[in-house]
Amino acid sequence: MPQVRDLSVIDVPGGCVLTSCDISAGFGEKVHDGLRVAPEVTARLTLRVALLEMLASGAVVVAVSDVIGAEMEPTGKRVIAGLKDELFKADLGHIELNGSTEENMNVTQTSVGVLVTGFATKAALKLINVHEAAVLFVFGEPIVGAEVLQRMMEMPDYPLVKQLVSDSRVLEVVPVGSKGMAYEANTLARLNDCVFEASGVFNEATMNKTAGPASVILVAVKASEVKAFEQNFPAAKCLGELRNYHG
Repeated sequence: MPQVRDLSVIDVPGGCVLTSCDISAGFGEKVHDGLRVAPEVTARLTLRVALLEMLASGAVVVAVSDVIGAEMEPTGKRVIAGLKDELFKADLGHIELNGSTEENMNVTQTSVGVLVTGFATKAALKLINVHEAAVLFVFGEPIVGAEVLQRMMEMPDYPLVKQLVSDSRVLEVVPVGSKGMAYEANTLARLNDCVFEASGVFNEATMNKTAGPASVILVAVKASEVKAFEQNFPAAKCLGELRNYHG
């Protein structure tokens, strides 16, 4: 499986090396930034997307690199501080950052790119893992831009994702970003040779709305375990069902 959604997966002895990446541009305090926000916040939200994609796969994060489209003083240092804060938030404070800044040009718009590297045994991976009837649940709501700054505390967090990945009832966990819930639900179905049938809990506009920095998490749960799952995770909403082509 060379690529699954936004993950690259490389077979190596003993398991798989995985990479995920994300970028934010135009969010900052420079003259041509489209949304005025502290560089620390831009950094945290950018890293959040790549970290959640990696953690949701079942992999362990082993390295993080950054590419900062700004000078080290003062923007770069503030971005790095935000990245380190997010690593601590994800219980990954032991990870050393490696990266680069732009010192040769006068940059007038902020950009932050990150690359996360992980490792997993094949048994630990929860990718293309829906081999039975499943129900798709959703945590969070799609938000983007200024909405994110107002509702950051409402977004699904790292402890929730780790809990979901470790739950034997859960087949796959999928962070949703700019492409929206409908796209990710249908991609999940296609990768698993299934079809997605929506429950209608969200209207078409909401299903297709960008979910910004992974403000939504999709969770495929064994159909036989749905009642127990709902009791343990009352905040989950049923998004629909995953059925095989012949079911």
